[in-house]
Parts: sequence; C-alpha cells; structure tokens
Amino acid sequence: MARILRRENSLLRRQNAIDRELSLRQVTRWVAWSAAAVVMMWGTAVSFRQHRPAGALAGAFALVLAAGYEVHLREIAMERRHLEGGRRGEHKMANLLAERLADDHVILNDLELRVAHERTQIDHLVIAPAGIYVIESKFWAGQLSGDVRDAQWSNRKSTGEVRTVKNPVQQCERQRRMFITLLATQVPEDRIHALAVFTHPAVELNIANGRDRVFRINDAIRFINNRCFDPPVMTPSAVLDLAERINRGQA
Repeated sequence: MARILRRENSLLRRQNAIDRELSLRQVTRWVAWSAAAVVMMWGTAVSFRQHRPAGALAGAFALVLAAGYEVHLREIAMERRHLEGGRRGEHKMANLLAERLADDHVILNDLELRVAHERTQIDHLVIAPAGIYVIESKFWAGQLSGDVRDAQWSNRKSTGEVRTVKNPVQQCERQRRMFITLLATQVPEDRIHALAVFTHPAVELNIANGRDRVFRINDAIRFINNRCFDPPVMTPSAVLDLAERINRGQA
C-alpha cells in the first residue's frame, strides 16, 4: 500500500463555501420574490388608478430582477453539483492509488506547483523509485471524442446533449514540463509521465493518439505498476525526501 503524504482538500473547501453561500441566498431569495410581488401589486394598483403604465412597468422590472436572482442561484447550485462530482472522482482516485500501488510509492493530492513564473494545480502526484506520475483526474460521463493534440474535445451525454470540454491532456503535459524543469538534475525526462485519468464508470473514451496518456482508473494504476520493473532512478529514501520537500512547499 502506497503512502499518502497529502490529502485532497481544495474542492471540499470550495464546496463548503458554496453550501454557506446557498444557505444565505435561500433567505434572500424569499426576500427578493416577496419584494417583487409587493412592487408588482403596488405598480398594478397605481397603473389602474392613474391609467398610466409606469407602475406596471416598475412591477415587471422587479419581477425580472427576482427572476435573474433565481437564475444565478441555480447556476451556483449547478456549480456545487459539478464540484461534488469532481470531489468524488478525486477521492476515488486517491484511495485506489493508495490501495493498489507498492509501499515505496508516495502520493500527494491536491498540489499547487510554482516553477519560475508558472503556477498550476495538480490533482495527484505519485513519486516512485522508477519515476514520477502527474495525474489529472476527471469525473466526466458520456462519450469523449477528439485527439490529444486538440485544444477541445466533444462530450456527448447519455441524454444526447453535446458539450465542448477542455482537453485535460494538454494541462497534464504542461504540468509534466514544469516538473522536468524543477527536477532536471534529479529525474530523467522520460521518467516523468503525464496521465489524464477518467474516473466516472459511465465514460467512453474515443481519443486518438491517447496511448500512455489517456486512461481509465484501472488502466492508469496498471501503467504505474508495470513500471515498477524499470531500473530505479531514486532510492526509497530519495523518493520520500522529494515528496516531503514538495509537500513543505504547500505551506
């Protein structure tokens, strides 16, 4: 069993912040609709007495504002659902990595990496004697189509809805290059790997040129375990030292 040096926390913090915001906005939602109803009734009465549309227009404007607030509230709720899915996927990935990798592997989750003027967020980092694995995990369902060289992919849901999503392989490759720069004298470039891993059980991958770059969970773990037989580039103590040094940089 691999050692977890850092847990995933940022999505949970963001989700908790949204929960607090939604709780507050549920109260202001009631206030917004009540105020809109009062203004609408007042405006209708004024228009009826004065035979002018100004009051009715004011009421209609109040209803539009309340409806806009409702739309914004639903957008926040949708963001929360997306965060919940992403958090479940990252948690599942972190646990399976820990369970199925060897005990000389060290896992750091939810990292923020800075190299020179570049900065990035990394879902999972596995450091092993045979190399380093930078992992971007996505909890996406449906059919994914595209090429690893494309900036965007197509994601067709089971409902038939099609959306465009950002290619996570390119983000992984950028993170990999940052580690190559950071560890140029310590780990050979060909031992630093970038893995885009899709954790949803209902995902279908139709990605061209995705070999050794685009994975389901079990395939990603198999890819890492198969490289345990490669000649080591670090001792177990060097693996732990490097992981602790990276983790200290998160403080």
